Amino acid sequence: MDLLKQLSVLLQNVLWSCGSLRISFSQRTPEKVSKIVLRELGGHSKVYIWNGEADSVSMLSEACSTGKPVYIIGAEHCKWKFADFHKSLLERGVVRPFTGKENMSESWSYFPLNDTAVAASRVRDALAERGWKVQP
Repeated sequence: MDLLKQLSVLLQNVLWSCGSLRISFSQRTPEKVSKIVLRELGGHSKVYIWNGEADSVSMLSEACSTGKPVYIIGAEHCKWKFADFHKSLLERGVVRPFTGKENMSESWSYFPLNDTAVAASRVRDALAERGWKVQP
């Protein structure tokens, strides 16, 4: 809960400089956490909270497919595949750590993730190795 309280304060610090803030919860987000986020940030005009659920890796991947700034907090608390995923995104410059001191009006960019195209290419290559040909 300390990280959540810290995140709420840090987000409040940067809201003045950002266009909007999108928040969504994963299937593993405890209800008490989502209630605190809704209470602390839900009434702000720049905050949009999606009440659907998705997988954490999927949500982050989708955000990183936009080419727009993506910040993460709490990556050091992640384990296994999530830790490796966050580390990979950080090393590639796709995400940056959120400190609460950012001026969100200062934009930065990266080459957007396009995992669908990469996966499709790998499937075509694998099929070609077996003598199959797929029409694009």
